[in-house]
This record gives sequence, structure tokens and C-alpha cells, in this order.
Amino acid sequence: MRLSAEQRDLLIAMQQGDRLKVHRTVDGVKQYLLHRLDGTGAIEIDADIVDELVQAGLIESNMKFPAATFLLTDKAVRLIARLTGVARTPVGPRNFD
Repeated sequence: MRLSAEQRDLLIAMQQGDRLKVHRTVDGVKQYLLHRLDGTGAIEIDADIVDELVQAGLIESNMKFPAATFLLTDKAVRLIARLTGVARTPVGPRNFD
């Protein structure tokens, strides 16, 4: 898969600790928000960008309601390390000590 600039930037932000969440209303409307690690606010992310990354196996949801969190897959961690030269892995359920 060839990443768009937006997809690449999103994956790198997640590698650096930002959290991508999908917030659902009781009506089922989804809003994808990237919550910044520094607490400066959330950035809305286009659903197509998220869907393409899920389909490519680069991110996966923890399936929580009403706000699921997306996690980088091992495939994404390897890809980001190749793109950035940094092998940093965000804290998550796979590498929590």
C-alpha cells in the first residue's frame, strides 16, 4: 500500500503517542478524533483515511463503546520505523511493562 501524506502523518503521530479514537453518538454517528499527547486538543480525521489504514492492516480498534481507541499493528510499527528511521513503539497492550 502506498500511504498518502495524511495517512503517513497519522501513523507517525500515533507512534509518538497521540491517540486516535472513534467517538459514537447514540444515533450511531462516528467521529474520528486524534487526541494530542500534549493535551492541546483533538484533530478531526477523515473516516476514509482511517478505513484505508484498517483495511491495510496498519491499525486496529479495541472495539470499545462509546469511544474505541485505535492501535498500531506490528506491521505499522515496522513500516513507520522504516519511514522515519525511529524504532519507537507507543505504549499499548502489546508492550506495556
